Amino acid sequence: MIDLHTHILPYVDDGAADLEMALEMGRYAASKGIRVIAATPHFYQIPDWGKIQSKVAELQKAFLQHQINVTVVAGAELFMDLDIAVMAPNQIPTYGAGGRYCLIELPLRQVPMYTEQVIFSLQTKGIVPIIAHPERYLAVGNDPNVVFTWIELGCLVQMNTGSILGRFGQQVQSTAEIMLTHNMVHFLGSDGHSLNRRRLNLVEGYEAARKIIGEEGAGRLVRENPEIVLKNEGFPIPEPRKYQKKKRFWFF
Repeated sequence: MIDLHTHILPYVDDGAADLEMALEMGRYAASKGIRVIAATPHFYQIPDWGKIQSKVAELQKAFLQHQINVTVVAGAELFMDLDIAVMAPNQIPTYGAGGRYCLIELPLRQVPMYTEQVIFSLQTKGIVPIIAHPERYLAVGNDPNVVFTWIELGCLVQMNTGSILGRFGQQVQSTAEIMLTHNMVHFLGSDGHSLNRRRLNLVEGYEAARKIIGEEGAGRLVRENPEIVLKNEGFPIPEPRKYQKKKRFWFF
């Protein structure tokens, strides 16, 4: 399995507090059959793509020294901001140097009015935005078809495993199930921060998704699709289905 969203890189954000924690997270991942982890720290807390890649190389070296059989790849979690529109392509953190996919998150409580402008700007630079955990966004909870629109614009979608497992509440879990059953999810990621709070629960999330969309569909979200991203290949975006909100009937 491949986890495309973690905060395993130590000392940089609210994820792994130190190297020992990062090593423990790596050992846990290996024990669960996760063979590749993308280190995706919050870019606003370490806004230097070259520095992130260097720190990831150091962590990979530490994994090898401690015989942790997990590959760590560089990435970052961008925050939706107009500054992205003026960044040079080589400054934008993608999955791997010179990659074509980047992870980007939005504010939880609102969709910025410039969101489509930033999406278009990334696409003109040859970069495909992967929207991080949209099931947690208030606007998506109110209308899951917001995600449908982003996919129609050419974005991909990463869902947090904690959302499917109910770690963020019933509303988020219900939204996650709607997205899964309407072909609005392309990747599952743990968004793991430690061994306790928001851990690397990719396997548990996969099992929960398997019960909703079947083994083949869930497998694509943790194996085939992430591998396409890491290989920097073109992604065949499957057609999403619009969510039809159930009508309420009132009886007098």
